[in-house]
Amino acid sequence: MSIIIDKDGRRVYKTIGYLAYEDKEKADKLDNFLKSEIRRIENEVAQKGLLELKGKPGAIKLWYSVGVELRSLWKEARDTFGLPDTFITYFMKAVYDNSNRIKPASSRAERLRNSLFYYCYLIADFPWEMVEASGNWAEWSDFLDSKRIRDDPRIVNWFIDRKVMNYRNEQKLTRHKWFKKITKVIRNELRNIDTTVLEKNELYEKLNKILPKVDSDKN
Repeated sequence: MSIIIDKDGRRVYKTIGYLAYEDKEKADKLDNFLKSEIRRIENEVAQKGLLELKGKPGAIKLWYSVGVELRSLWKEARDTFGLPDTFITYFMKAVYDNSNRIKPASSRAERLRNSLFYYCYLIADFPWEMVEASGNWAEWSDFLDSKRIRDDPRIVNWFIDRKVMNYRNEQKLTRHKWFKKITKVIRNELRNIDTTVLEKNELYEKLNKILPKVDSDKN
C-alpha cells in the first residue's frame, strides 16, 4: 500500500515498509483517481457559488461542503485501493497537492498544506447547523491547530454535543473572543495528556471539568 504526496516539489511514494512494484502501480492509479475526483469537487463547489466564499467570513460553508465530499472520497479510496486508516492524513495531503481552485492562496497556505482538508473532513462529520452555530472557519481552524485536539476527534464531538458556544460568559465577549478563550483553556489543560487512551465517558468528564475554567481565565 502506498500513496503519492509532494515533498519539497518532488513526488514521493509514502508507504509502509518496502515499496513493491504493485504498490507503486496502485499509488499511480490512486493519484490519477484523485486528480479526477478533486477536479469534480472543485467544479461542483464552483457551480454552487461556494468558491466565492474562499477567504471571506462565510468560508465555513465552503470548507464544510468540501469536507462532506472528502468523507465520501476517503471511504471510496480506502475501500478501492486498500489504504489503512493511518494513511488518512497522507491522503488529505495528497488532496491538497492535487487541488487547484479550492487551495487557499494566502499567507496561511503553507501552514495549512498538511492539515486544511483534514480539518474539513473532521468538521463535516457533524450536522451543518451545529458547526455553523459553533464558529466560523478561522475559529475552527485555530481550534484544530492543536495536535491534541486534532488527533482525538472525540474532543470536537464533545465541543459540538455540549453546545459549548452556548456557555458564553457575562463578560460581553464577542463570539470570536469567547472561542479563543475556550481553545486556549482546552489546549492548556490537555497539553500533557494523551486523551486517546481514555474511554469516552472519562474524556467527557475531564472536558466538562475544564469548561468552568474558561470563565476564570482572565486573558
